Amino acid sequence: MVTRERRPVSRPRRERWSRAGERPMSHSRFGAHARLAAAFMVGIVALAGLRSAALAQDRVIRLGASLSLTGSLSDNGRLVKDGYDFYAKHINQQFGGIEMAGAKYRVEIKYHDDQSNPTTATRLVEKLITEDGIKFILGPYGSGITLPVSKIIQQHRVPMVEAHGASTPIFEQGNKYVFGTLNTVEQYFESVLKLAVEANPRPKTLAVLNENALFPQLAADAAVKVAKELALDVVYNEKYPSGIKDLTSQLAVIRSKSPDILLGAGYIGDMILLARQASEVGVKPKLFGMALGPTHPRFVESLGPVADGMVEPVQWAPSMPWKDEIFGWTARQFFADLFKKEFGYEPDYHPPQSMAALEVFQRAIEKAGSLDPEKVRDAIAQTNIMTAYGPVRFDPRGVNTGKAMAVVQLQGGKPLVVWPAKAAEASLRYPRN
Repeated sequence: MVTRERRPVSRPRRERWSRAGERPMSHSRFGAHARLAAAFMVGIVALAGLRSAALAQDRVIRLGASLSLTGSLSDNGRLVKDGYDFYAKHINQQFGGIEMAGAKYRVEIKYHDDQSNPTTATRLVEKLITEDGIKFILGPYGSGITLPVSKIIQQHRVPMVEAHGASTPIFEQGNKYVFGTLNTVEQYFESVLKLAVEANPRPKTLAVLNENALFPQLAADAAVKVAKELALDVVYNEKYPSGIKDLTSQLAVIRSKSPDILLGAGYIGDMILLARQASEVGVKPKLFGMALGPTHPRFVESLGPVADGMVEPVQWAPSMPWKDEIFGWTARQFFADLFKKEFGYEPDYHPPQSMAALEVFQRAIEKAGSLDPEKVRDAIAQTNIMTAYGPVRFDPRGVNTGKAMAVVQLQGGKPLVVWPAKAAEASLRYPRN
């Protein structure tokens, strides 16, 4: 008898339904969904990281400057840039940048070389604003460049804090977007002449020789005005063309006048020439002053003992009793312990002036809590800060009324403050020789 194998009857699989219309998920399908969800979350985290990185990159405050890095003004132009760079390095390294609305913004400075040419400078500042997207401008070097640049600033309504254009016409245009951290040109020789008339014997006569350019001419005009107020007899008052290579004919006339005081107004190359040729021609005033030059690093290097006894009104000196409210260092610490170690030379007043301009921008941005140029401009107008360069607060013209000039004299190859008394490192040597 054949026995047939009984096979189980195939029946439809009974499945449980968790909800009406919902089929339970198999293990394989669940794993696929889990992997997809995990991948999605990884993507979200990655995108968030990229967004955070992008935001961090965007947290940059960009400023711009057209500087005389080549050409006739390049000696001082490089000093200006060193001061700007010193600030940017230290604010970024020590504080992570400028704090605004609870976030840190690194400082970056965009430079263009104007080749010491005012026309080139105006074009480059316009480029900074319209092409580079810069809304905060640092000043160029020299009044002859700063004045035309200020008109571009007004046209585009962006703030400029300048530290190296001292001529008053810059601040007499009704331009509410330009601010200067430095003393104006009328104050330069005033302090020198007021110090001179206190000397014994009192000087009686004055000779003035200046370059035919904006800042030197204004300095000379102001000197003549103050001299008359002090009852000094101006026996010589002439100007020479820019780019001159020989001043012996002018100095021969000055020698014939035998002035007690000789004042020169020009830029560094001219002032070295003036000092050297005055010595060669035999001009020997009791007081020999220059609007700028003796404190410049190249002056003593070029002239040696000939430079000794020269006098210069200065915007800043390391013995001034000022302490920076942002960085905490004194003028002396900035001079001796920091800047010199980084750049290899002893700074004159140009680098700290540059730093002060950036500190004005910093405090204004912090106060405004915004990078809107108008809001920052309004905050700049209310500036009242203390820097290692000195106090800064602006009058309605944009002129810093917070500080006075000092006077230094080269003694033994070193620029020593001889006025004001509270910062004096030595007494005025008078007569000079």
